[in-house]
Amino acid sequence: MTPKTTNTTKTIALATLATVFALTAVTPSFAAGDPVKQQKHFSRMLKRVDTSGDQRISPSEMNAALAKGFAILDTNRDGNLSQAELANGKAAFRAHVQQAKASGERLSGVMVMPKRVAKRFAKIDRNGDGAISRVEAGKVAKRLFARRDRNKDGYISAADFKV
Repeated sequence: MTPKTTNTTKTIALATLATVFALTAVTPSFAAGDPVKQQKHFSRMLKRVDTSGDQRISPSEMNAALAKGFAILDTNRDGNLSQAELANGKAAFRAHVQQAKASGERLSGVMVMPKRVAKRFAKIDRNGDGAISRVEAGKVAKRLFARRDRNKDGYISAADFKV
């Protein structure tokens, strides 16, 4: 192989990988097809976010849960999430869980930002200031809610996870 052919092959391989990653990043992980996994995912999300107990998640419950998750991750309390705060998100959430257990608080109504947020930081940070604001996170949450509400009834429920 000539150097030009090798570079072309590498470029094609990298472009193919980039396309695969882009497509999988857009598709929710629970939408991969296994109905059992979809139901487990929904059950976990419902347990954490459904504060009204009606077995469905409203936009206000989703927004409240994301706001709590945002507050947990925003360790310097500046109203923005930096890349460092997202990288340390797991530790911040663990600390919050330990505090909740110690105080006897029931940990509900909390949704922590997914790992995908850290990976897609630059795209979510629309104004390019190096931080994700509550407004930027809210816009992403609104799009995710609309995507998960497959039957468009204004709620995320078990019906949205049936294949």
